[in-house]
Amino acid sequence: MIDARIDAAKEHYGAAPELTPVAVTRWTARLVDPRVEQDYLLYRFADDRRRVLFLTGLVAIASTLNFLVSYATNAPSFAATLIPAIAGIVLPIIGFGIALRLRSPHLLQTVMVIAVLVGTLTRLSMLTLRPDTADMWMTLMVGIVFVIYLYLPIRLAGSVAVAALFSCVAPYWWLQVLGDVLTPDVFYRGLVWLFLANALGFTAANSLQRSQRMQYAQGLVMRHLLSTDAMTGIANRRRFDAALEREWRRCRRAGAPLSLLMIDVDHFKAYNDYCGHPQGDACLRQLAQVLVDTIKRPGDVVARYGGEEFVVLMPEIGAAGALAVANKLAAALRQADISHPRSPAGPRMTISIGAATAKKLTGEPASLVEFADKLLYAAKAAGRNQVAVGQLTPADPTARAA
Repeated sequence: MIDARIDAAKEHYGAAPELTPVAVTRWTARLVDPRVEQDYLLYRFADDRRRVLFLTGLVAIASTLNFLVSYATNAPSFAATLIPAIAGIVLPIIGFGIALRLRSPHLLQTVMVIAVLVGTLTRLSMLTLRPDTADMWMTLMVGIVFVIYLYLPIRLAGSVAVAALFSCVAPYWWLQVLGDVLTPDVFYRGLVWLFLANALGFTAANSLQRSQRMQYAQGLVMRHLLSTDAMTGIANRRRFDAALEREWRRCRRAGAPLSLLMIDVDHFKAYNDYCGHPQGDACLRQLAQVLVDTIKRPGDVVARYGGEEFVVLMPEIGAAGALAVANKLAAALRQADISHPRSPAGPRMTISIGAATAKKLTGEPASLVEFADKLLYAAKAAGRNQVAVGQLTPADPTARAA
């Protein structure tokens, strides 16, 4: 489910977006584009949750072993050992169960902040009940700070806030519990180590989170470049094929129709021969922009199929809707008023469209492309500047054309 949401977030029907997602803020270590930051959190969610499950499970196991050793060797009082041990075992198990059911990265971060606060208070309470473990305070404080910065799946700003709160509460608690026993030099040494732990933890967490986001964003850019037509800036054949496979499976599961428009520029070779290839490329870019501006649904995919051929993939659109969109595209091109000085059909550029719809999706998605191609040739054979509509039926692979 998470992967599907990520793929849906990455798909875009229009022109190529700017490559700004690579930028990461210096001090907060977040992707500048909020949408890409959200996609990154979704991308990391499964790994972050596994890390939380591992941590809570490890804490529960360590607390269990510590309780068994302490009870077997010292057999202390109930309040001094059993209550802290039960809390150290039960609370991580509860946290494990909660983390297992989470499905949102934001909810996971919220739960982890609460868990850190509860766990810290629990651990400090344990040390309060066991003053003989005072020598563990400094190690405990430094260790918790590093865990907050480097292990918990929390954004850097949240890690700084939680670590700062802990760095204020823990020394004060330490001072109140030990009182006169705690010498000033030991206390100040603890503050120095706590400050260094925060400085090193922040530096390491900032570097780690920035590098992870940069790597993710650069991967997105690379995927986009590989799936974008260099000349027109819209999706290329590779991206269209992937979208067709994905939408074919999705519409088949949902029982929804899937429509495809196969679009060809009429007499484009004559245009190229007369105006030259640079002008021909500019014309195709202008046509691609017309298609993108006309197709408004985010789930639709506009792509260059090859040469002067374009395709529009429209999930959950029936034959009537495909015909309406095809007529809308032809009208938008007429309004764009692109000159074609060598067209037998007139002085303006026109397109022929094959509009194919699969209502009951069986077999392979390539059958829809083949059928749309046949409809396109039917439109061209009928005189060009026309739309041929048909519905692909499972009983007849050649289907029927209207």
